Amino acid sequence: MAENVNETVMSVIGNPTAIDENSLKTETVSLEVRADALKVTNDEEYQDAAEFLKTLKDQAGKVKDFFKPLKDAAHKAHKEVCDREKLMLDPLTKAESVIKKAVGEYLAEQERKRKAAEERARQAAKAEADRLLAEAAALENEGKTEEATAAMEEAEIIDGATVAVPVASTAKVKGVSSSKDWEIVGINDAKVPVAIAGTVIRPVDNKAIMRLIRASKGTIQIPGVTYKEVMKISARRS
Repeated sequence: MAENVNETVMSVIGNPTAIDENSLKTETVSLEVRADALKVTNDEEYQDAAEFLKTLKDQAGKVKDFFKPLKDAAHKAHKEVCDREKLMLDPLTKAESVIKKAVGEYLAEQERKRKAAEERARQAAKAEADRLLAEAAALENEGKTEEATAAMEEAEIIDGATVAVPVASTAKVKGVSSSKDWEIVGINDAKVPVAIAGTVIRPVDNKAIMRLIRASKGTIQIPGVTYKEVMKISARRS
């Protein structure tokens, strides 16, 4: 098909019509020279200038008519090339979406496990701090003030410590990166308010809702809207 289009373009260019591009260019340049020399100082010159304007319009029409078949053929060729490109890219785009989804879900699961491990460690630390506080109270009742103070201080240290859980890091792949994002799971239009946090979201505006979610880093609660944290994957050519 592209060869036929190329042949069409070449045939238009090479077709010896009543007017060719060189003669059309010569005529156009001569009209430009004539326009530069034209003066309007009396009625006769005014009449000539008005007629000349019509001549310029006619010439412009001839230029457009000459190039129209070339432009049409080039446009057709461009569209056919774009269609062929899209036909070849579509499967790759779909494949990329599938892989990004799988990779994103894996990373999101790793993040979920990390948070769960941190929460377990935090609960364990809290339980140990509570145990020490209870022990301190018992020691205080027994009159063991020094031991009670030591237990109290240890409990405070544990309670104020930042819980860090060592986790296996995901291998880095050059050219591929991930970032945290959020995805709307469902919207109950009847429950969504007119505005929230100063932003009007009715009629329900998904883009405005997503801006609010991202601005809050996934902490905002919007009536009628459920969303989840996801991992956005980006890749560049190697």
